Amino acid sequence: MKKKQYLKWVLLVLILGIGGYWYYSNNAIWGTSDNGMWKANYKKNSDETVGGWIGHIEQKSGGKVQIKEIRFTDNEKTLMKDGNFHEKRREDGEDRSVTKLDPFSTDFYLGNPPKKNHVYKLHITWEKKGHFQTDTFRLK
Repeated sequence: MKKKQYLKWVLLVLILGIGGYWYYSNNAIWGTSDNGMWKANYKKNSDETVGGWIGHIEQKSGGKVQIKEIRFTDNEKTLMKDGNFHEKRREDGEDRSVTKLDPFSTDFYLGNPPKKNHVYKLHITWEKKGHFQTDTFRLK
């Protein structure tokens, strides 16, 4: 009797785990730069009033850097390009977006769901002590 009950719980946890994985894998793409400095995701926006999908990027290492440009591409076509970053916080309650400069963190794009068989990439150009570098990585 206990064996059947145990089996039911294991089966329930397994089904929930698979369902959760399927839900989140279909509702987000993410990636990390080769040097481990940047981590980004593009996921379904949880704020139903705004809708769409939202991208977020975080700096994970590298110390204080100045971001010169962020470009988000779909099959090499530029969806978003920005190079004017200021530290900010929206207080109006509608938008929880925050931009931090050290370490860098911001929302970078609000758009449509990703399409299957498309290649989405982030290109981050940054500067530290006069040295410029561009890190490019794929979100999948």
